[in-house]
Amino acid sequence: MTVSESRIKSDVATLSLTPRNSGENEQPHATAANWIANQFANIGLAVERTAFDIPMQSPERSGLNIIATLNPDSTDQPILNGAHYDTVPGSPGADDNASGVAAMLECARILVEVGSSRKVVFAAFDAEELQSPAEGLHGSTAYVAVLRDADRPSAAVILETIGFSSTKIKQSLPVSFRFLFRRVYKALRRQNFEANSLLILSKHSSRRISRSLEQAASNPEIELPILPLEVPWWMPVVRNLRRSDHATFWQAGIPAVMISDTANFRNPNYHKPTDTAETIDSAMIAKATSMILEAITLGTI
Repeated sequence: MTVSESRIKSDVATLSLTPRNSGENEQPHATAANWIANQFANIGLAVERTAFDIPMQSPERSGLNIIATLNPDSTDQPILNGAHYDTVPGSPGADDNASGVAAMLECARILVEVGSSRKVVFAAFDAEELQSPAEGLHGSTAYVAVLRDADRPSAAVILETIGFSSTKIKQSLPVSFRFLFRRVYKALRRQNFEANSLLILSKHSSRRISRSLEQAASNPEIELPILPLEVPWWMPVVRNLRRSDHATFWQAGIPAVMISDTANFRNPNYHKPTDTAETIDSAMIAKATSMILEAITLGTI
């Protein structure tokens, strides 16, 4: 089970050639959706293109989710691996979120190559970013809204900006996290605040997924530093904790985690024209991919 860093690097470069916002970059956005669908089809997965209405748009505008399934005829409860592919206007979005899509595609390739019997849904969500004047997360919201009970995933792993590291920038988090999430700050101190880790955000119901991924990350063949941010049952889910598609699954009562390089708390290119492929650490994306694959193949998620 060999993850290809060169394939990941190529996918990030291909997807981040231009901004892909359906409001301001309609054609590049459509090209990106077609490219992702074709990648899934070439891998050998069953692919669906699911359109949905984006609210409060003038003129009216729709989004498009690209959904691919491994072992679609299985009656098992699926695992979902998701990443949004749209960007904010003006940003090519190499980290946000070509990095997540590239890891998702590589997971799909490897699971097909090894003949995995697990039922896994790969979801490229659209309209995760703010769609002014409406908030974001529209693609995942539309997806969850029509889920049948038999298709509800037992675990959702959302990949959100996983490709930026730095030897010059120190990792930061909101000051309040030091007191609210002591485990994540202990890990950050042990790592000397280096900006080469990935954060795994979980809620109490999804802590099992988070710890399984954390265990996989500690494999000597992976050695990916992890910041385990675990939200306890009693804590309100404030905005900084629901900024990606995992929040949609939480709201639906589906266990979900978000994996992230912490975006604006590390990456100076976040939501800017400078979020380009040259700034991305493909080795870190490869490690994240290996971590997810190990947890899936071992059956710990």
